[in-house]
Amino acid sequence: MTVISSPVSAQSMPDSTTVAQEKERLIPLDVLINGAAGGQWVLLDRNGVLYAPKEAFMEWRLALSPDPPVVEYRDQKWIALDSLPGYAAKFNFTNQSVELTFSPRAFTATRLTKDIATHPALTPTTPSAFLNYDVSYTDSSYQGAQGIRQFGALTELGLSAGIGVFTSSFVGQNLTNDSSTQPRSVHRLETVYTRDFLDTTTTLQLGDSSTRPSTWGRSVYFGGLQIGRNFALRPGFITQPIPVISGASSAPSTVELYVNDVLRQTSSVPSGPFTIDNFPLLTSSGTARVVVNDVLGRQTVIDQPFFTDTSLLEQGLTDWSAAIGAVRENLGIANADYGQRFASGLLRRGMSKLLTLEGQAEYGQTTRDIGLGIDYAMPFQALGKAAFSVSNDSDAGNGYEWLLGLENNGLHNNYTFQLQRASAGYRQIGLYMPFREQLSGSYSYTSDRYDTLGLGFARIDSYDSGLITTYSGNYTARIGIHDSLTFTASRVIGNSSGYSFVVSFLMPLDVRTNLSGNVTHIAGQTDAYVSASRNLTNDNGYGWRALAGTRAGQVYGEGGLYYQGDKGVLSSDVSASTTQQTMRLGALGGIVAMDGNLFMSRYLQDSYALVEVPGYANVGVGFQGSTLTHTDKNGMALLTQLQPYQRNSILLDPSELPISAELDSIEQSVVPAAHSGVKVVFPVRSGRGALIHIKLENGNDAPLGASIELMGDKEEFFVARRGEAFITGLKDNNTLRMKWNDTTCTFEVKLPPGDPNDIPRIGPVTCVAEPATNAKPAQSKGTQP
Repeated sequence: MTVISSPVSAQSMPDSTTVAQEKERLIPLDVLINGAAGGQWVLLDRNGVLYAPKEAFMEWRLALSPDPPVVEYRDQKWIALDSLPGYAAKFNFTNQSVELTFSPRAFTATRLTKDIATHPALTPTTPSAFLNYDVSYTDSSYQGAQGIRQFGALTELGLSAGIGVFTSSFVGQNLTNDSSTQPRSVHRLETVYTRDFLDTTTTLQLGDSSTRPSTWGRSVYFGGLQIGRNFALRPGFITQPIPVISGASSAPSTVELYVNDVLRQTSSVPSGPFTIDNFPLLTSSGTARVVVNDVLGRQTVIDQPFFTDTSLLEQGLTDWSAAIGAVRENLGIANADYGQRFASGLLRRGMSKLLTLEGQAEYGQTTRDIGLGIDYAMPFQALGKAAFSVSNDSDAGNGYEWLLGLENNGLHNNYTFQLQRASAGYRQIGLYMPFREQLSGSYSYTSDRYDTLGLGFARIDSYDSGLITTYSGNYTARIGIHDSLTFTASRVIGNSSGYSFVVSFLMPLDVRTNLSGNVTHIAGQTDAYVSASRNLTNDNGYGWRALAGTRAGQVYGEGGLYYQGDKGVLSSDVSASTTQQTMRLGALGGIVAMDGNLFMSRYLQDSYALVEVPGYANVGVGFQGSTLTHTDKNGMALLTQLQPYQRNSILLDPSELPISAELDSIEQSVVPAAHSGVKVVFPVRSGRGALIHIKLENGNDAPLGASIELMGDKEEFFVARRGEAFITGLKDNNTLRMKWNDTTCTFEVKLPPGDPNDIPRIGPVTCVAEPATNAKPAQSKGTQP
């Protein structure tokens, strides 16, 4: 074996005499490229320099310069291999092969990127109506005072169809009109029509909603029309910039990506430079470590810091919202109290991976304002914020506001800082008096043991109530594997000064059960309690809580018992102290009218599905590995908690289906719209099953492999050994047809009475041949044309 480096010397070839006589020759060779198979190629040796056709460079992923050195030989253009960086060649004339080696930068780059998030096909919405309710009854008695009994309800009425969703919510207080409390009242809260447009990723709302807040502003509750970009319509779509990790491999390699020392993904890359921008979704800063293991066992480690934040938009991405309407006032007190009419717009644009610009304008009857904000990824893995806004108000005159902020969310260290100032005349829609200055900052540290230390500071200087300053600190120590002890202290200085100190302890007993304790000292008074609780999960079941201690100098205790089923949640709570005893009963759930049926359900927060298993009652239905409900006597069930605009796999529990039931699949996928219902039907082939022994008219067993058709049924069955066939879907009386080769016969089967789940053995039955129907028709005689 001979090693030849660029340029290839003719005198170094094995047969030097022959090579010296031939200045140009074509050599067919098996080619290896940096250890990977490159195929069989004919290379040109010209004066000791190797050339390859342009097609080879493309297949080998070698990046050519704009004007590479080219020679012509036998009407074909050839390019010198030594024109690429890092070139070396190792010949093995025994097996007619050559191993070519190039620098990693000689190859075109490989990009590991995420698949573009696409909209799965939306399942047609089935029109439905629903009513969510949260009702409670409270009975309180007081020492030396009249007791209070109150019945209240919070409800939401909704209509869903393919054109959108309409909802209206109400709150009722003291519905029994007890004279010991406030007068009976019922008020409308929100009424809104919502329509999502998947193609443009926008949402239209007509009615009561909230405007999108800017970095420096606040949202405004209003009644009117709002339309804007809604990235939630594309689950899995990432709006923030994804860090790009770069590296290079000298041979085909496996690339392992570690984020903050945790393995996140493994990929395969060919030789050459590569970039990773299918980075796992993170909102923090840290260090990414790329470990490159090539086919020769060599390992290269690349460490690279990264930073990303949800406040930033990916380069070229635009987010926007526009609203027109009137400010909603006295929500929950008045049904329709609307104030200043206005129009507003918000626009955000990712100018680069580091810079996002934001602008907002509001124009009202008495108030106008406009502002500009900047989010910028700064050095040292920090996010900087800046904003400036000016306003004009008919009463307050002209004003301004500005904001500066800095924040970092790291693996161990986190800090925030923000300073915001406004003039006395500054106004926004829905803002009547700004603060003169708001200054806040925080710092937290998390150790490798997950102990945490936090410090906070805030100072608010208002135009009407003076200066208030708050200092706070907390420390959480891990005890053992899961337990924790937390110390918290705070100090308030201002018109009402004071301090507090809290010690709390948390001991998880299992996934759902916790034991905790708390001691609080505020303004010279100490309260303490211990509590235990068992939380509800998505599955049906019970939960409870119990607490005992002292509060405001009195012995105090409380407890609760909760049950969650597929029809809702029932709750009961009691509390007692020296001077007061309270009992509360509650119910939380929903009612759905869909496809001519009425269902009780859990509280509807997401989408839902009407699942039908015709003729089969008490069959478990669920998704994500949990059985959440069961079919009723008509084989129907309402399944809630589906995720909108993404695939939901609805599953039946096969153990709860009778053995005679046959389904093509126990799983179906649906993609519902938000707060809407879809219908899912699992076609079940019903009937009984039987093992039938079949004989022919000559007394022989039916032939192995013969097909059997149950008349009136599309299923096909086959004869097994000893002329036996297992047939399902049988009624009390059945006709079956058997076929093999060119022969057809029929037989009758009558099922014996018994349990539908029993499988009887029937036979032998005789299959009677059918008359031949394939005889050729007689041809008429006549004169040929």
